Amino acid sequence: MMKRFAIDARFIPLARRLLLGGLMLALVACASSAKEQEAAEQARAVEVQRAQEQAAAAARAAEERSRIARQEAERQAEVARQEAQQRAREAAEEAARQAQREEAARLAAAEQARRAAQAREDAQRARIAQLEAQIADLRDINARASAVNSKYEEAIVAAEALLEALNAEQQKYANTNAAGEPVVPLDKAGLADLEARKDSLKREAQALSQQ
Repeated sequence: MMKRFAIDARFIPLARRLLLGGLMLALVACASSAKEQEAAEQARAVEVQRAQEQAAAAARAAEERSRIARQEAERQAEVARQEAQQRAREAAEEAARQAQREEAARLAAAEQARRAAQAREDAQRARIAQLEAQIADLRDINARASAVNSKYEEAIVAAEALLEALNAEQQKYANTNAAGEPVVPLDKAGLADLEARKDSLKREAQALSQQ
């Protein structure tokens, strides 16, 4: 039996070389597997980092889009607010201008009515003044006519007195002297006075009637 398991001494170095080669292959295989695992882990880490970076970039892009959208919404809201304010200002200004036009029209109508009333009042006053002047003229004419009539009446009275005096003087010729002269002297001076008074009153009456 001992002879069956005896190993030839020539095979011992070969076996050692084979064993060392196997160990080296195993060590190389282990080292290669470790490197591959490390490379895979590094690749996975790079992929995770890339994914994280992409996610962060997407988040930043989304935040930027949201910021831009907010800014655009704020800008549009500000534009709408300014446009509304502008429309309100324009409406208020137009309302003020319309109120001014209406007030100016009201004042113009009031002024026109006032002038028309003033014109009517002035015309009425002018008519009253004209009538008063006519009344004054008529009164003056009547007064002059009364004065003329009074003078004519006085002249008539003077003429009648003169006529009576002349008749009285004529009666004196019924009793004359040898020379044909009235016995009772004629009142020539009295007749002359009566004649002068009658003529004076007549002239005054004519003068008054010509005024």
